[in-house]
Amino acid sequence: MKGNSFKYVKYAIGEIVLVVIGILIALQINNWNEYRKERKLELNLLEGVLKSVVLDTSRLSIEVNDFNELLEYADYIKIKFDDGSAYEKKLDTAFAQIAISHLYTPDYTAFDRITSVGVDIIKNDSLRNLMVHYYDTSRHLYSVETYFENSKYYRQHIFPKYFKSYKYGREVIPVDYESLKNSSEFRVALDYSINDAKYFKNWALHRRDDAKKLIALLNENLNQLPHD
Repeated sequence: MKGNSFKYVKYAIGEIVLVVIGILIALQINNWNEYRKERKLELNLLEGVLKSVVLDTSRLSIEVNDFNELLEYADYIKIKFDDGSAYEKKLDTAFAQIAISHLYTPDYTAFDRITSVGVDIIKNDSLRNLMVHYYDTSRHLYSVETYFENSKYYRQHIFPKYFKSYKYGREVIPVDYESLKNSSEFRVALDYSINDAKYFKNWALHRRDDAKKLIALLNENLNQLPHD
């Protein structure tokens, strides 16, 4: 009887051990499957961000060129004003161009998907931090531009007061060129354009550098994630 009881206890313990091992294996498999699903989701999200940021780099380069062009037109106007030069037709284009100042707004769709899931889905700290900084900076700059609205100031106050004809981005013709040269209001508005262009150009250069770093980190992490 004692021998049979001992065998029964050993058998029962063995059964319990097997059940526990089975449960642990099942949990491990489940955890592994969940990990694979999470990494697949991370892969899809990062691929979306990569496409968006690659597009950003080219558009930010265009933005830098646009601000350089604005600064060239502004300098041209200042030179003409300060050296006492006579009016010439090219000035009409310059007057139109100094009022065109707008930022390219990235596509936030992919990043917004990440924030809706939770940024912790991105396991690489460097990538996650740079990505958040990149998009937060973009939104901040957009709020700054919206606050100052330099182009709107020209349309509402400068052009109606000092110009008789307006064609967006092409030409604005002054009512009296000599009066315009002596207008402190217009010169201050011109300084606004110059200051804004320098500010946003520097940020565009900074964001383009960040975009290139982000692309490198995205590619590095995408190569490390499972693709099946």
